[in-house]
Amino acid sequence: MHNIGGCFMKHCGTHKLPTNDALVHGNRCILMVEQGFLGLAFDNGQPVLLPPGIHVWTSDTLSYSKAISLDQHMVSLGPYTLVTVDEGYAAVTQNNGKQHILPGGATHLLNHKNWRFEKFLTLKIQTDDLEQIKATSADNITMRVTSTVTWCIKNPTLAATMGAETMAVGTEAVSSDIAKLRGDVLKQAIASLASFIGGVNYSDSFHVAANVQGKKSSARGGGGNEPESEEKTSKAMDNPLYDVRRMNDAVAHANVTAMTYGVEILSINILSAVPIDVQLTKALACGAVASAQALQAETAARGNAKAMKLDATAAADKAKIEAEGQAQAEVIRAKATAESARLVAEGNKDAANLLSTNAVAVDLARMDKSSQLIGKSDKFFFGQEPSYLSSLVLKGDHASKGAKGGMFS
Repeated sequence: MHNIGGCFMKHCGTHKLPTNDALVHGNRCILMVEQGFLGLAFDNGQPVLLPPGIHVWTSDTLSYSKAISLDQHMVSLGPYTLVTVDEGYAAVTQNNGKQHILPGGATHLLNHKNWRFEKFLTLKIQTDDLEQIKATSADNITMRVTSTVTWCIKNPTLAATMGAETMAVGTEAVSSDIAKLRGDVLKQAIASLASFIGGVNYSDSFHVAANVQGKKSSARGGGGNEPESEEKTSKAMDNPLYDVRRMNDAVAHANVTAMTYGVEILSINILSAVPIDVQLTKALACGAVASAQALQAETAARGNAKAMKLDATAAADKAKIEAEGQAQAEVIRAKATAESARLVAEGNKDAANLLSTNAVAVDLARMDKSSQLIGKSDKFFFGQEPSYLSSLVLKGDHASKGAKGGMFS
């Protein structure tokens, strides 16, 4: 609450305090600067920067100009310039004609009028399509080549000094485009690509296609791959138009010039290379087909020979295994027979030993063996008394030797 206690003072009205705008009454001023803005005022020609908050002053010379948003990459604060550079970029500025490169990832203040911002340089990897060119190979075949180039700025100081357009003329707008530098890179890449193609025999690519076709047919019908054949296949698949080693030489040739203005060419890639003469292409293709068919027939013959060799080896191995099996069976059978005979002999021996301990059992065994000597059709005639028969049966040879007048039939 305010009490006006004088006759020479009166209330002239109530005003709301504006945001980012000054409330001026005579030489008095009240200003509220919002967060994210910066107030700009001038005092006798000198710039005064007002941070966010409420500002009150009484001055006949200090005048408020405007509030400036700080969310822009480049903010003009009277004679000052506030530049925010993102990572992956560099800012090109000039200070009284001397060039300064500001690195990315920071905010920079250009603290006087003649230190001006020129443009941004991108340090990111660039991929551009090269214009379709006509190039002649080593075997005098003119081709229409489509390709791309990948490059980036490695030295922004050299790029800004030697390659990029940085000086704005008149009312030209500040731009981050690097058209001149890009054009220089593409022209150098085209020159190196033409030099690379000039050393390549295009007809070799058809022989490569024939070799690859032959290797595929051998894989289908030739059995296992030997290490030597795999090495030959890998060598045959090196198409001269896509030879990485020779293309790296072309990239190095391009970098000799490109590095003088701070650019490194990372790769040059051929997308297609088509001969302009259609009849020539057909002729080369026919030759490739004939070479592929010949190589396919040769590979099939080698595969059949190898298959026959494998069959013969398998048959020999089978016969050998069968012979070894039969020999092992005979050995086992002989061992079994010998073991059986040994067991029978041991049984007979044990039986004889057992019989020798009992006289009655010995007599019974002798009688059994003696009876086995007389067949069913055998006849005996004895001239002595019948009691001699018992002596013959029981005593064997001793009784027969004493027989007199006996007959045996």
